[in-house]
Formats: sequence, structure tokens, C-alpha cells
Amino acid sequence: MSDITFSDQPDTIARPAIQEAARLVAAGKLKDAQRICGQELIKNPNNDGALYWSGIIAAECQQHPAAATLFGKAIEINPAVPEYHANLGRSLIKLKQTSEAKKAADAAMTFAPDDPLTLDTIGVIYSFTGYHDLAAEAFKRVVEIEPNKDSYWYNLGASLKFAGNFDAAEAAYTRAIKLNPQLNKAISALSHMRRQTADSNHIDALRTRLTHYQGSLQDETRLTFALAKEYDDIGQYSEAYTAISDVSKRWRQSISYAIEDDQCIFDALQEAFTAETVENARPGFDSQEPVFIVGMPRTGTTLTERIISSHSAVYSAGELNKMGMLIRVAAQAKGNPDFKPAMIQSLLASDLGKLGEKYIEATRPATGHTPHFIDKMPLNFLYVGFILLALPNAKIIAVRRNPMDTCLSNFRQLFSLTSAYYAYSYDILDCGRYYLMFDRLMKRWNSLFPSRILEVNYEDIVERQEAKTRELLAYCGLDWEEQCLHFEQNESPVATASSAQVRKPIYRTALARWKNYEQELQPLANFFREHDINIDA
Repeated sequence: MSDITFSDQPDTIARPAIQEAARLVAAGKLKDAQRICGQELIKNPNNDGALYWSGIIAAECQQHPAAATLFGKAIEINPAVPEYHANLGRSLIKLKQTSEAKKAADAAMTFAPDDPLTLDTIGVIYSFTGYHDLAAEAFKRVVEIEPNKDSYWYNLGASLKFAGNFDAAEAAYTRAIKLNPQLNKAISALSHMRRQTADSNHIDALRTRLTHYQGSLQDETRLTFALAKEYDDIGQYSEAYTAISDVSKRWRQSISYAIEDDQCIFDALQEAFTAETVENARPGFDSQEPVFIVGMPRTGTTLTERIISSHSAVYSAGELNKMGMLIRVAAQAKGNPDFKPAMIQSLLASDLGKLGEKYIEATRPATGHTPHFIDKMPLNFLYVGFILLALPNAKIIAVRRNPMDTCLSNFRQLFSLTSAYYAYSYDILDCGRYYLMFDRLMKRWNSLFPSRILEVNYEDIVERQEAKTRELLAYCGLDWEEQCLHFEQNESPVATASSAQVRKPIYRTALARWKNYEQELQPLANFFREHDINIDA
């Protein structure tokens, strides 16, 4: 996901009766604003404006269930106000109710909004729900109305990138930087729009910007990873590795994380999932729709997804967080250390068919219009056991890549800085430790569910494209379609770090990429050899 974010609420869309409340919200005086809204609602409980601004106040206080209720009431009274629907969608995103949020955005658009903030909010909702083409259209209307706000141009650039329109995305990012030369996320985004060359790059500008940098560590990290990417593009591998290592070490020190945090969930899964628990599990939900593509990030999962989703019977639903969320809610586990074996065992003894049914329902309305859909959340490899019990007819494709290339690509990729899921990636040896846990867990899944998981190697897909494509389609029960060999012509949006790469035909330059960093990666190579992991396959 990109750094597309909602903009702050201005006081320009308040209705006349509560202009003062709107002004107070803009000034951050929420208690005073709420007092005025409350007074208005005592006079008239059906004052939709007062309900709306009460919803805004609740959202500002992170009370999103209350906010959604208030917006809903305002809509019941006056359904023709696009701002009401847009902000309902905004709160629903916070509540992870993406299907309903998308419906709210659609409803807002039916009333032809002309307020830039409302359109921007709608665009962000579409981005979060994976409808990047619709998001780009909303953002295009925003910049037509308000062409001098950098965040609007940045949001447009991000959506255009996901939709595959890279030239227009680069132009939008450039416009954002022109409006705000300090917009670091747009500056770093430019580095990833194309492969840089020795004659055309941003290296000097990035180095100058990072010299005696006084901004936030988060922005410095973004800029440094952009610089490292450009160093790699022109073959300055030692400089690239040093840049990433230095800033990653400092970022890692700034967050509360230890590899043991992730070890907790791996250990719990290994302990709780046994042949006995699998045998005694209750029947799952009968659906043949889902195809799960799992694996370590940056290992070819997007390439695999694009190949299969080029088939006429398959829809790509993107990287869904539905299964993990449903499992964690059912297990009452908020974080990895909370994920205890007893919780998992209790969940395994419950009605897993309900879990499977809830998962399918949670993917609607995006899914259901084709016989199959793909959920390409790589970290679903953690939940393979749950998936195969809750959805016994689901297909699981696990993508593998050379362990050295896997760890290097994770280390080089700047994932969401605020996500705990990828905190291991800021230390190259922790990448190795995480890979080792992944490898052991996949062996457990294969032993418990023999012949249920198709494992494919990224290198094999690259070297034997047609043969592996036929194998993938056959495993999914799909007839052969020639267009699956031409996945680069697949026009559906891609909201992953591979959005640019998968718009091109198969290429071999990413094979054995770790050799470019062989000297720097010796500690990782020694770690794998000590644990009998083959790094030369």
C-alpha cells in the first residue's frame, strides 16, 4: 500500500446552522464543537448537519464505530449529501469494513461531488479497497478543481502507478514536488518509477538532500532507500548496501521489535497444529472460489498472481488481510506474542466452516463474479493450516525463491514503516532467521496436508515459463488459455512493490541478484550454511 492518506477536514463544507461548530473543529476545539452540536440536536434530533459534525468529532477522537453510526443517521435524513457518504466510507476503512466502505464511496460519487476534499476522500477509499482506476479518476477531478495542493497530486501519482500508467504517475509526482519541494514521499517515489541510468538519475539530488538531514527519521529512511535503489540501478552495489544498512539500523533501534516477537507465532503454530488436531477438526465451508498465493514477500508472488489472473475464469482480489484478521479476532490475539497455542487449539476445535464462510463473505462484493478469485497476501503462509481446514477446496500456491535472493529482496524493500509484519526486514540476519522459520513452517504444512499445496520456484517460472504456467493452471483446475503467457498485458491494477516489474514480460536479471552483494552477504550465507539451507539451488 502507498502513503495515500486522508486529508484533514476543513471548515468549508459545514452547513450554515453549525458553521461555528465546523470552525471549532478546524481549530481543534472538539469539546466546544460537540457542545454546539449537542445543543442543535436537542432542538432538532433530525438535524443532519449536527449529526454529521458529531460524526466528524467522533472520527477525530478515533471513535470510528460511533462516527459511522452518526454518519449513517445523517444519511438517513439527507441521503443526497456526498460528504456524508464519503466520511462514512472513511470511518468504515478504519473499521476494516472495506466492502461497505467501497459502497459508501460509490454512493458519494452518484451525487457528483465538486468539493475537492470530498473527492480526495473518495479517492483514498477507492485506493484502500483496491479500486485504483476509480481512485485515479477521483483524484483527476480533484486536481482539476484544486490544482495547487501537493497532497492531491501525490495521491493521483500513487493511484496512476498502481493502475500501470507510469508516465502520468511520474508527471503527477513531479507536479507535487514542484508545489512542495519538501514532499519526501514524492521525491522517493520518483526513484521507483523507472530503472535509473548513469546518465539519468536523482543520485546527486538525493545525496545533497540527505547531507546533514534535519527531517524525521521516517522521511530520511524513505529517501535513503530511494538512493540505494538508484545506486543498485547503476551498479554501485556496495554504496547501496551501506546506505540501507546504516539507516535500517537506526530505524530498527527506534521501534520496539525483536525477532522473538515473530518467533512466538511460529512456535505457537508448530505446537498447536498436529496430526490429531487436523484429524479432529470439524468440516469446513464448501467453496471452490479462493486461490491463495503465499510465500515470503518479494519472491515472485505477484508474478504468479498475474499469470493466473490473466485467465478469464479468475479475478485478482489483491492482497487481502481478511483471513488473518478473522483468525486473530477469533483467537482474541492482537499481536504475535498474544498468539498462544491454547488459543489456536481452541480455534481449531470451533466451527471452522463458519470461519471459511465469513472469509468468503468478507471478500464480497469484489469477488463472486468469476468462478475463482486470488488472494495474494504473502503472509497468509502463516495461516495455511487454518485455510485448508476452513476452506477444504481452496487452492494454496506457495512461491519459493533462492533464500539469499529472498532475504536480500526483503532487506532492500522498504515496506510500510508502521507495519509490525515486516519489522524483521531491517536486519539482514533477522531476514535469514525469519526465512528459517518460514521454511520450517512450510514443511509442517506439507506434512500435515500432503498434496494439498503446490510449491513453485520463482526461478523455474522465469526459466520455464510455459511449462510452469501449465502446471499452475492445471493445479487450479483451469483450462489452458494462451493469454496467461502474456501476463504483462493484464491491465488490472497492481498495488504491490512489483507494480512496475509485472507490466513487463519475463526477465532474468533478478536471478541470483545476491551475487552482486556477495561480499556484504557473507554473514547471511554462513548463517544459512550453519542451518543446512542450500543457497546455490
